[in-house]
Amino acid sequence: MTEVKKQVLRSLRSHQDDILRSPHSHQDDAPLYARHARAADRSAWSVERDVRWAEIDRTQALAQPDILAKLRSAALIESFHPVNLSRLIRFAWDDIDAGVVFSLEMYEGFKHFHVLRMYLDAVGYEPRITDDELRQIRQRADRGDLDPSDLVTPLVEFMLSEHLAAYFFRRLGEQAHEPQLKALLALIAADEVRHAQGASDLIARRISANPELVPAVLRAAAGFRHYGEEAVGDVPIAMEGDEVAIRTFATRIERLCGIRIVDHFKMELEG
Repeated sequence: MTEVKKQVLRSLRSHQDDILRSPHSHQDDAPLYARHARAADRSAWSVERDVRWAEIDRTQALAQPDILAKLRSAALIESFHPVNLSRLIRFAWDDIDAGVVFSLEMYEGFKHFHVLRMYLDAVGYEPRITDDELRQIRQRADRGDLDPSDLVTPLVEFMLSEHLAAYFFRRLGEQAHEPQLKALLALIAADEVRHAQGASDLIARRISANPELVPAVLRAAAGFRHYGEEAVGDVPIAMEGDEVAIRTFATRIERLCGIRIVDHFKMELEG
């Protein structure tokens, strides 16, 4: 280990309290899983009651086929959660908080898939999503277990995927003209923000207990791969021109690790 890396680790050990950056971390003594369950309950919305299905403007929606195509890809990614999250639940089987965070995400991810599919069907978008297509995606997927010796990479990939999903749905909502779609995408984006924070809290706990994990978190962020690639192929890290998504991506990692990704690259070169 280089002297630079040793110095960084010493600094992290002396500032462990600063690593836990959840907005609730110093304000609430309840278990992490209870806080996330409470947040999910407060933010809950209904597919049947909170979407004004009868007021959808089909003509206005179909006038933006590029947005509907992106919605279709997003729905396929959300449909993949039973595969991806089942791996994560097995990966973190001994972490009670993680079990709750991922269980909540599995339900809400299904709700996102379900409501997006319903919207696309409601406006008559083609090609329709079929159950056979969903089965084919899962059949192609790697259904094996994640590497138990790697304590953080799967969590980092999940956190950053959800972080970018929040920006994706927010930006798509800004571009959409159809009012009901705009409202729906705002609801989904808010859920994704909570999902990213849940994974961030899990990573922060692990770093707090073991600061030597910081280099692994930085490596995972630098080599980030969106889990949605297994479902739909290439997934852009952010919408074209969305510098905020990329900047906050880096900021989230810096807050967890106490070091910027660019400084990590410098350390690797010096090492």
